[in-house]
Amino acid sequence: MRTTSLLPFAIALACAGAPAWAQDLPSQDQPSQDQPSQDPASQAPAVDDTAVPETAVPETDATDDSALPTSPRWTGTASVAAVAASGTRDLDDAGTRFGLALRGRGEWRHSGWRALGEVAFGSDRLAYDAAPWLRQAWLSHASGRVEWRLGRQILSWGRADRLNPTDNLAPRNLRGLVADIDEDRMGLDSASVRLQLGERVNATFLHAPRMRATVLPDGIASIPTLFGGRRVADQVSDSNTQALRIDYAGNALDASISIVDGPSMNPAFVDALPPGFAPHAIQPGVRIVGADFSAALGDRWGVRGEFASTTFDGRAPAGLGDFRYAVLGVERHIDGGWLALAQWVHRRAEREPVALPSLASALNRAVWFQTEARSDAVYLGLNRAQFEGALSGNVGVLQTLDDRGQAWFANVAWRIDDHWNLLARWQHFSGPVDTNLGALRRDSLLLLELRGTWGGSR
Repeated sequence: MRTTSLLPFAIALACAGAPAWAQDLPSQDQPSQDQPSQDPASQAPAVDDTAVPETAVPETDATDDSALPTSPRWTGTASVAAVAASGTRDLDDAGTRFGLALRGRGEWRHSGWRALGEVAFGSDRLAYDAAPWLRQAWLSHASGRVEWRLGRQILSWGRADRLNPTDNLAPRNLRGLVADIDEDRMGLDSASVRLQLGERVNATFLHAPRMRATVLPDGIASIPTLFGGRRVADQVSDSNTQALRIDYAGNALDASISIVDGPSMNPAFVDALPPGFAPHAIQPGVRIVGADFSAALGDRWGVRGEFASTTFDGRAPAGLGDFRYAVLGVERHIDGGWLALAQWVHRRAEREPVALPSLASALNRAVWFQTEARSDAVYLGLNRAQFEGALSGNVGVLQTLDDRGQAWFANVAWRIDDHWNLLARWQHFSGPVDTNLGALRRDSLLLLELRGTWGGSR
């Protein structure tokens, strides 16, 4: 791992003077115009969607002292769900799955203090057990221009829609059968500090002593060997991760630059010696430099984009290379809460040809979406925001420009009443087996979930 640290830069930012007019910073739990989504094909079969609210209890992040509650306030929600899925996410040919899931979330606020906890439990057949049941548990405090947060937190970066090159701090459970795909994110044990540098600029520094790896589908993680199948153990790196992000929030333009340095969320495989034994998994060191923006062009039109450059620390794992990932899109708001968008998606890996193909190199290219050294695609989507009516969610298609694959997605929710929602998720991949999308053909899935949610506050 590189010895270069982001800590001196963060200390310098913390010591920098702020104008007298600087206001208290917004909560770190606020997305700051970011889209909490992830490229469905950026790291094996994962799909993002617009999150479905679990409760009608409003979220009221404080931004100044007058807005902070002077007496303790507690809010909480609990939900129960029945799930039916056409198969698993393990890239296998398993049949229909049924199961139950329970979720709970509680939040406490007092003056500048805030605490949040979230848990999730589900039937083994839904693969909830592949991820920790404690999704979030953190404590934060905001005072003046500084807010710190300590504990397990879910972090989502990026302003592009659904496809987010800069979203590299939220490992996922790619086995979990969830209708709201943001619920397959796993929390990162970390400490973060946000500093308001000016009226429109803030900086966030994060340190995580350990990085949990994304949980891979059993179709990848269960490796055949001469001595029978073996499942690669879930990875948790002992190396620390550091990240720095500087945000600008304007009237018509929001933008950020970021850097993440540490072990990757994506596991990679190393061939074992002697042949016949299973490759072992590692989390290679990476440095990811990224940027994103979103801008309004009048009342109805907008543009947004995102870019990340990933460099491996030292020699890249077998079959892989440093890569660039970019998304650029245009969107139009339509009456009734609808949003139509089109995005160009580009990926390019500077990988060397494999002289002697191996199991590790094939697995790595599937996990890291480098089956093709270069790929260009167009994503067309139609979204409807939450609370704009009984129906919300999104549908979209990702079409490669060289006709080497296609992916369809749908994530919708129907609000039955104040407590019950019917959620549906559908995804379908097609293309030659030696392409990025074609490799995910067995991840096609239809899932229905009936969810009841109850909340309270005092």
